[in-house]
Amino acid sequence: MPESSTHNASRDVLLHVTDLHFWEVVKNPFLLLNKRFIGNLNVWLRRRHAYHTDLAGAFAETLRDTGVSTILLGGDFTSTATNCEFEQALRFANALKEHGLEVLAIPGNHDVYTFEARRARRFERHFAAFLPPEPLPCMVRLPNGAPLVLAPTVCPNLLSSRGRITPQEIERCAALVADAPPGPVLVAAHYPVLNDTPAYHTSRGRSLRNAERLRAALGETGRQLLYIAGHVHRFSHVQDSTWPAVSHLSTGALFHQHPGGHAYGGFSEIHVDASGFAVYRHAYGGSWSRAPFPAAQAQRS
Repeated sequence: MPESSTHNASRDVLLHVTDLHFWEVVKNPFLLLNKRFIGNLNVWLRRRHAYHTDLAGAFAETLRDTGVSTILLGGDFTSTATNCEFEQALRFANALKEHGLEVLAIPGNHDVYTFEARRARRFERHFAAFLPPEPLPCMVRLPNGAPLVLAPTVCPNLLSSRGRITPQEIERCAALVADAPPGPVLVAAHYPVLNDTPAYHTSRGRSLRNAERLRAALGETGRQLLYIAGHVHRFSHVQDSTWPAVSHLSTGALFHQHPGGHAYGGFSEIHVDASGFAVYRHAYGGSWSRAPFPAAQAQRS
């Protein structure tokens, strides 16, 4: 088990868990008359082998045993946004709540995988109890006061996996950061704003529209900031080369285990206090490990 976190009155600690990808193999042909046909093929060929969602109960206990009380679930609860997948994901979120964790949830692109799922507001209906108190973008406060700005970056697509944030939403995110109380600020979204780090490369078809505009708007606030994302299924922590006060963290997919045995799965533990941020990577490879995860050298623009 990971070692417990140490708390003090001036420090907030947040767990970031993302890209759960609960899955089912869809057999009803009427549910496959859209993008889900492609996603279902991916589930059958790859995802059902790589995402060990049968470990959900044990992993919920692991998250409880960190001693951290607040958890952000960063999206992609499902694989193709079916009701069955959302019900599996909701059982996991409810288990965390029953273990005493404060759970906050934002959607990923797979949670609006089809236009029908978005119109039906399937994510919102299932996760109503865990949504922020206001529509995104909005700011919430962690138990000891650290500000956490939540940005909207997901939308359905006919074929691609691109995200979207509008100029108006970017402006609102930057205003929330600029107006936050003195001290470091956390910003969280499903999509990263960096398309390339030493740990991953994001193709155009999987990237966030207006990412550079959001990156610049956040950097121009001058605030010390940690931008937290998922989507890429890789752990990465880098300092921004253009905006030295900004660093970027992506967290790996919780249940992802490479068929060859190499551990990609896990979650991030983020400490924030007046001096800045400290990040720990929790990784699973048959047993859990916890290690400091400092920011790498500044990423090139």
